[in-house]
Amino acid sequence: MTGKPSSHDTQRDLIHLLQIQHELQLALSFLDGVTIEQFAEDELRQHAVAMAVAQAGEHVKKLSRQFVASQPDIAWKAIAGTRDWVVHDYGNLDFDTIYQSVTEESPEVMACVEKAIAQIGIPDTHIGDIGSTALKNARGIN
Repeated sequence: MTGKPSSHDTQRDLIHLLQIQHELQLALSFLDGVTIEQFAEDELRQHAVAMAVAQAGEHVKKLSRQFVASQPDIAWKAIAGTRDWVVHDYGNLDFDTIYQSVTEESPEVMACVEKAIAQIGIPDTHIGDIGSTALKNARGIN
């Protein structure tokens, strides 16, 4: 598929961007005020952060090629690869690397995602159950 993205692609990208934003916000919140030493000793927190990172990576894989190509400063392939690492090689995860990635690299990804969400805009129309969930998560609606 080449050329200009369709409105369907844009809507689909928005849903995945909102989910990426939500998962990265969760990962960052799980590490808020937590030192790398505390993280190394907290298996529950390690699992929570790893799952959020994996979910973010899963949604990265679902972004359109056009969107990914339009944001070359973000290492989308590496984010998706981290998802594969977490899911397929969990027993060999380096939680120091995950901690550093979340605390140091996520803010840059979040800034890009938030900018893209603002550019696309959140529609007033119904965008399906998955989209509604993404919007609910993004808006912090309980």
